[in-house]
Amino acid sequence: MQQSRAAFYEKRAQRTSTGRQGYIDALVPGLLLIEMKSTGRNLGIAELQALDYVNALTDTEQPRYILTSDFKRFRLLDMLAPKGADTVEFTLDELPKHTESLAFLAGYQTRSFGSGEQEAASIKAARIMADLYEALEGSGYDDHEASIFLVRVLFALYADDSGIWERDLFTEFIELRTSTDGSDLGAQLTMLFQVMNQPKERRASTLDELLARFPYVNGRVFAEPLSIPSFDRVMRDKLVSACAFNWASISPAIFGSLFQAVKSPEARRELGEHYTTETNIRKTIDPLFFDELTEKFEAAQHDTKALKKLRGELAELRLLDPACGCGNFLVVAYRDLRALELRILLRLQGLCCKNREA
Repeated sequence: MQQSRAAFYEKRAQRTSTGRQGYIDALVPGLLLIEMKSTGRNLGIAELQALDYVNALTDTEQPRYILTSDFKRFRLLDMLAPKGADTVEFTLDELPKHTESLAFLAGYQTRSFGSGEQEAASIKAARIMADLYEALEGSGYDDHEASIFLVRVLFALYADDSGIWERDLFTEFIELRTSTDGSDLGAQLTMLFQVMNQPKERRASTLDELLARFPYVNGRVFAEPLSIPSFDRVMRDKLVSACAFNWASISPAIFGSLFQAVKSPEARRELGEHYTTETNIRKTIDPLFFDELTEKFEAAQHDTKALKKLRGELAELRLLDPACGCGNFLVVAYRDLRALELRILLRLQGLCCKNREA
């Protein structure tokens, strides 16, 4: 069985309590650890065994969720959830009612924007990308091209975990189509980026089947031609390590800080200081305008005309950040305004259906 896909099966790991070697039944790096037991076994004890392996894993492999099962019962632990709300148990017959609890397996994430966990994950992600940038810069790659190349790699890493395409498709490509010494990594990535810039109907019929699985990405993210970078084993290892991180857990507000900071060695060492957390961003934008818009939405819940008017008001908004550096405030504001617009559209759809039934 290939171990380059979403999960690693029978992964060797050391047990913290005994120091002995054992095997994790299945591991989705950065996301989920699974421990299976025979029917009737105590799942609480199985969970303790699973947690015994966690400390032996690397930072990028550390899972958020622990799933234990005896094939008839399931116990899911969310290690980032508050105590008392971190565990759900259900039987196999009840599984259809708990699909939402397992939605993270398909790339859907439930998270609170501005949480301490997300902020820590975002800063960790920025450090990983800064490390990759240093490796590219050290190889003599042009500064402008290195920045664009980094954006493309970041897009692919995020897409692997967020449902934009098949889970871990980019990781699979790196592990199956590039040599472990990194000698062909630059050429293979360049080809991949060219493929993603082509609509599927314009691609060669003889295209490698793995490359063909990647979707067309519009918006000119992959449009600018770049020279082929040169990689080595260490640089490829850094990219593989980045693939193991759960990129769906981060805030989009970190991206601007990342690209503002990675070009300066001093800024890279103090990367956390360049990142304005969503908690602090929301302290500004919520009282400035977003709280008022939310109140208008709540007041217009049953009024189709008022909802349409509010949507039109959102379309007319113009936001200016006169001290804008890397755009964090604007990114969060835009995302939340679009989320509010979606709530308006869903409410309008609900009112329309209700009127038809009446």
